[in-house]
Amino acid sequence: MAHTRVEFKVLGPLAAVADGRVLPLGGPKQRTLLAMLLVNANTAVSGERLCDAVWGDAPPASAQANIRSYAAVLRRVLSPAAGAGSGQGSGEERLSQGNGGYRLQVFPGEADLHRFEVLAARGRAALAAGEHRAAADALEEALALWRGSPFEGVAHHDALLGEVARLEEARLTAFEDHAEARLALGEPRELIGPLRAETARYPLRESLWAKLMTAQYRSQQPGDALQSYALARTALRDELGIDPGDALRKLHHAILTRDPELGAPPAAQQPVRPADAWQPTVQVPSDDADFVGRSRLLERVSTLIGPSGRRPGSTTPCAVPVVILTGLPGVGKTALATRLAHHLRADFPDGRLFLHLDGTRGPQRTPGAILANLLLSLGVPGSSVPEATEDRAALYRSLLADRKVLVLLDDARDEAQIRMLLPGTPGSAALVTSRARLAGLTDAHLIDVDPFDDEESQDLLRRIVGPQRLAAEPEATGRILAACAGLPLALRVAAARLAGRPDWQVRRLADRLADERGVLAELTVGDLAVRTCVAASYHGLAPDAARAFRAIGLLPAPEFPGWALSAALADPAAPGTGTGTGHELAADRATDALIDANLVQIESLTGQRQPRYRMHDLLHAYAAERALADEPESWRRAAVARVLDGWLARVRAAGDQLIRRGTGGHAPGAPGDLVGWLESERTSLVTAVGFAAGAGYGPQTAGLAAALEDVCHLRNWWDEWEHVARAALDRATADGDPVAVAVAQGSLARACAVRGRVDDALTRYAGAIAQLDALGEQHHAARLRIHRSFAIADRGMAELAHGDAASAAAVMNRLGDKHGHVMALRSLGFALSCQGRDAEAVAALEPAVATAERLGHPLALADVLQLLAWAEIGRGRAERAARHLHRALAEYRALRHRPGEAYALLALGRMHAETGSPGQAAWALAPLGQAAAIFAELGERRGEALTALWLGSTHAALGDGDRAVTGLTTALNGFRSLRMPFWAARARQELDRLRPPAGPGGPGGW
Repeated sequence: MAHTRVEFKVLGPLAAVADGRVLPLGGPKQRTLLAMLLVNANTAVSGERLCDAVWGDAPPASAQANIRSYAAVLRRVLSPAAGAGSGQGSGEERLSQGNGGYRLQVFPGEADLHRFEVLAARGRAALAAGEHRAAADALEEALALWRGSPFEGVAHHDALLGEVARLEEARLTAFEDHAEARLALGEPRELIGPLRAETARYPLRESLWAKLMTAQYRSQQPGDALQSYALARTALRDELGIDPGDALRKLHHAILTRDPELGAPPAAQQPVRPADAWQPTVQVPSDDADFVGRSRLLERVSTLIGPSGRRPGSTTPCAVPVVILTGLPGVGKTALATRLAHHLRADFPDGRLFLHLDGTRGPQRTPGAILANLLLSLGVPGSSVPEATEDRAALYRSLLADRKVLVLLDDARDEAQIRMLLPGTPGSAALVTSRARLAGLTDAHLIDVDPFDDEESQDLLRRIVGPQRLAAEPEATGRILAACAGLPLALRVAAARLAGRPDWQVRRLADRLADERGVLAELTVGDLAVRTCVAASYHGLAPDAARAFRAIGLLPAPEFPGWALSAALADPAAPGTGTGTGHELAADRATDALIDANLVQIESLTGQRQPRYRMHDLLHAYAAERALADEPESWRRAAVARVLDGWLARVRAAGDQLIRRGTGGHAPGAPGDLVGWLESERTSLVTAVGFAAGAGYGPQTAGLAAALEDVCHLRNWWDEWEHVARAALDRATADGDPVAVAVAQGSLARACAVRGRVDDALTRYAGAIAQLDALGEQHHAARLRIHRSFAIADRGMAELAHGDAASAAAVMNRLGDKHGHVMALRSLGFALSCQGRDAEAVAALEPAVATAERLGHPLALADVLQLLAWAEIGRGRAERAARHLHRALAEYRALRHRPGEAYALLALGRMHAETGSPGQAAWALAPLGQAAAIFAELGERRGEALTALWLGSTHAALGDGDRAVTGLTTALNGFRSLRMPFWAARARQELDRLRPPAGPGGPGGW
């Protein structure tokens, strides 16, 4: 009877194929149901057993009804695949239901597990009969049916676990039988790779180790065979606490004694090839078809390693040029070395040898074992390979003497592993790749292989994915490039994923790479995985260096100053690391180890020769993963808190030293140029606040935000100020801390005010001050009143500003806060000046000058002097105003406070403009021009409007009506947009009359 063939595949991901079409099998539970029916093909399976397979011990009340529903769907899916025939193979007969349960009809040869069992049995019978070729062919065909783990992607409850284990054991048995047949056929070399992979998956299966050792011995690799025995013994002792069994121990002894019973021993080979019969040997892997970039490195290394290679500064050729390509994991060292080996083939006609040394994977291969394999590959019979490692090295070098051979040593672990593998005479050369820097090879050229630049990164993506597809989505392409951060392995994986999914839009992968916590899981395709590559380096670290690696993963950003890692590792509970130089020395040693392993790079040195380091973004993501997995939460949080406390201490000291001279000491690590130090750490400081807020470090967030507020004002960090204030507000709100919420609102109000968003600022000020008053927080409330007063005094609210400043001055005086009292008097003087009460302003400001001088606070002194000068100008006392302004300018410039400098220049220009003499007025143009340039650079709209006002007045005094109108119109428009009615009226009057003003002016330092 005719039926349509359906291929049921369970030896890997579950699938069903009919007429070349993959059938849709539905969701996880439906697939589990089909898996259970396939295991029991052509046999009725009860509903209870199916429920147990689908839900385990916790089926829902509707389980039986759900099973009927799943079965109905599967029946419909399989029905189109059935033939009409005479009824056989119809959908109803494929999956039928009766009193005994559900029955899936599977015809002979349709299920891959049945075909596997038939072929495995045929191969086993042939092996027993001594028909080794037939056995190998049948077993190879059986093993080729496997596409992964049995029922991959199907949930395994108890009902399926037993079948999965049975099938996996059957596969291993077939694999071992196949190896036995191939060994009997004299084909051991092809088995080594697959056997190594299986022993890695099943390290406690002694029969696999025996096959591997036999294959290695018969492939003239006795050293590797002995090393495999050592690996087996270690695995058994570590996992089970036992030694290898009798069979494996006897095999080990037979290899040691070169027992002829093992077959094809190294002694049964032809004599050593004589020197004049040398045949060029080329072992270099194939070149990457999509290799991109590296043109400068290719040229440089070609020059160094070629026959005329010289050491820098040397006048004689190197005896043997040795170049070490070093760099972080996944940066493309092996690809570059392979390209070079092909590029240099004409320079090394006698051969190009390739040895992969497994420096970052598994136990280290000894030089003796490597040399033995190398000699055998060069035609030396096993019987002629010397026992001593030194003798093997001497024979190897003698074979290379007077020849031109390039030796490529890939993935070297350390200097000791490769010293004996280097050629000994001129003509040959060595090219080494290593994640370690191998600085001990002092005669070698050490070349750093850096990540790709933007152009190289884009070129690699274009070659693999295609230029048109990427050009159609430039924004998503840019995000993928940013996520990969120039790491060639990551770029190659991302490109391969896109190339393998032509149905995907580029942004789909870009979105998946945007999650920092999941980026490494996405950067995996086939046997390429960024996580695996980085893990190999991580697992090779000593314990202290590994903890340092994890600690870096806890830091707010991949770039960090040296003290931050020291602080993270300064665990008071750990002996010798809690205080003083002990933990600093330990951190330095760990950092050195990470630098040597190319897991961390020195990014720069500060002006005080303090190091800053960088870890690649993807390595940083892996370090964060390891910290989360390997360190207890209490240690992680304490380490981060120490780093944040370090940032807080440093920014407080730096800000205090600049703003309140001498009271806070020098910032640690920045004893000289404090402004330069702050600018260099600008991004790190803002990142630290955002990180602290997001990670739940409330006290550190509030402390850093408060310490940075005056620094942001001093350094004109408007964007950063708002970012920090919002982060502090979010954290305080999440913590339910009303005082911290109000303080953060006040800081955000101040940031809004300096950017001209007055309505937003006033709303926030009002809410914050009211909340602090209700909580009895007089000091905090007084600080906010000082700032609100200064923000609103010349915006038509001078009376409210006066009240705020007077109230704050009284509180600060009562609390003994002298600096706060100076700031309150400063705001009071400004409010009085804006009311036209310049004499009272001078009376308020002169005591503030004296207090600021006694305190030694340069910024406060400069601000008060500038306001005092403004009031003196209003009183017509230009000489006094000039003295105050020159002092203020000197302080601002020493502090590099650009807004203050600009407002002082503005005041100086106003002073000249209001003298009434055209000659004097002309002197106003220079300082006003300088102020205008600074305000434009800073984007300070209020300062620009005030400068335009006095420039217009000055041009009017000089008789230049056109420029006067231009300046005054610009000022009027600016004041209106900033909602400054007093100044808008002043500009309007000037335009109407085009003559110098008589009213009060506007101070600087907002």
